[in-house]
Amino acid sequence: MQRISVGMSITLEAFNNQKNEQETYKCKLVDKDDQCIYIDYPVNQNTGRTGFFLEGTQFKASFVGKDNSVYRFDTEVVARKKMEIPVILLSFPQENDLVRIQRRKYVRVEASIDISLRKANHTYTTISHDISGGGIALAKRPYENVSVDEEVELTLVLPMNSGEYQYIETKGKVVRLSEVKQGSLERLSIEFKDITEKKRQWIIQYSFEKQMEMRKLGMS
Repeated sequence: MQRISVGMSITLEAFNNQKNEQETYKCKLVDKDDQCIYIDYPVNQNTGRTGFFLEGTQFKASFVGKDNSVYRFDTEVVARKKMEIPVILLSFPQENDLVRIQRRKYVRVEASIDISLRKANHTYTTISHDISGGGIALAKRPYENVSVDEEVELTLVLPMNSGEYQYIETKGKVVRLSEVKQGSLERLSIEFKDITEKKRQWIIQYSFEKQMEMRKLGMS
C-alpha cells in the first residue's frame, strides 16, 4: 500500500548549529519518483519564514500516512528544481524501509481548544482537556445535562502550526463521565461518530503537531 501521496504535509526537523537548537519546518509533497520526493519550500514553524537549504542538508522527516500511522525517515537535500513552483528534491527510502512510530490507534494529547457542543436546541461552549483522532475529552459544566450514550454535535477549532484555523464539525457519542478531583466539573469523554477521513486527518495532524511541540519543550 502506498503510504505517501501528493498533497500530504511533511514535517522536517534539522539541528541549527549556529543557534544550537532544533528547528521544525512544514512543507507539502508536490511530486515523487522512485528515488526522491519533491516538496515546496519548507516554512519554519517558529519564525514563519521560508527555509533555503544547500544540497546535502540533512533532516529527520515525518508524515501522517493514509493508514493514520505516523512514519519517520532520514533524508537530505538532493537538488533544487523549478517546476510550476520552485521545489526541493529530498532523498526518499523504499516505503517498506519507513519507520512507523504510531499504529492505527490514536495518540491522545493534552490540548485546550475551543469547543461548541450542541444537543437538541441548546448550544454550549467549553474547552477540551485532551484530543485524539478517535475522540475528545472536555469540561462538562453543571448546566449541561448530558448523559452517557447520548449523541451530540461538535464544532472544534484547531489552531494549526501553519497559523491557519481548521473548523471541524462532526457528530459524537458520549462514552464516559468522570469527576474531576477537587472541583465541581466533570470530564466528558466523546467518541467521534460519522466523521470523514479528511476531518479526522486534520485532527490527527493537530495532535501530532502538539505531540512534537511537547517533545520539543521536554514535556513528553
